[in-house]
Amino acid sequence: MKLSQVLLHLRFVGRDEDIVMTQKKIRGRGRLAPTRATGVQYEVHYGIQVSGEREQHGRGMRPTIWTRCSLKPSTASRIPDGNYFLHADDGRVLQLRSVGGTWYCLTVAA
Repeated sequence: MKLSQVLLHLRFVGRDEDIVMTQKKIRGRGRLAPTRATGVQYEVHYGIQVSGEREQHGRGMRPTIWTRCSLKPSTASRIPDGNYFLHADDGRVLQLRSVGGTWYCLTVAA
């Protein structure tokens, strides 16, 4: 592909607001704990898409963006819907939410 074709493609894709880029996915294991202190923890395997930094114009806070992620318990137990903290084995702490069995994670920046 020639450079002029790449630039034309990026210019066209940029009109759709998001440039399509290869997405990085974080996978690993960790402990899932409810945001309310209940003493219950679940061992889980997770997969989360990493998004690129979005530029913010002007002042104010960045909007909270929830993205879908995959989460499977290590045991056969079902995890109830609610808000959770994921304490990953690599030291990260992420905020997750389950709604109707579908898992969402606060957007993780690269």
